[in-house]
Amino acid sequence: MNLHLQLARNGALKALNTTVLLAKIVIPVTLIVVTLEQLGLMIPLARWFSPMVRYWGLPGEAALALLLGFFVNIYAAIGVAAVLPLSTREITVMAIMILTSHSLAMEGPVLKFTGLSPLLSTLIRIAAALLFGLIINLIYGWLGG
Repeated sequence: MNLHLQLARNGALKALNTTVLLAKIVIPVTLIVVTLEQLGLMIPLARWFSPMVRYWGLPGEAALALLLGFFVNIYAAIGVAAVLPLSTREITVMAIMILTSHSLAMEGPVLKFTGLSPLLSTLIRIAAALLFGLIINLIYGWLGG
């Protein structure tokens, strides 16, 4: 088989496998969030989380995306964020926070092999995410966004 054709085939198979993997995460999470919304459960959840996330200029519903991003993975957070009516400001703040502190349950134990305490690395990443989110929210506020 031609080398270029083989490389293209391998790349296409890897892309397909990645797409299936992501779909297995994003689709169920999206369905759960839509179901919660249809059952009227997102409003009580949003009210409960709202006081906690308002410092970052986020609506209460965004807390679910943050928690999933922090402790599951980025794609679970995308599944939630995709069905929320978020502004550019809110999406940016959330993205910065999740990208700073994502997949903690998986990555914390891995960092143990670097010599860093999993607890310490998790606390540092969460603190950094909260700080960066606050800074980005304040910058948007100063710029009138």
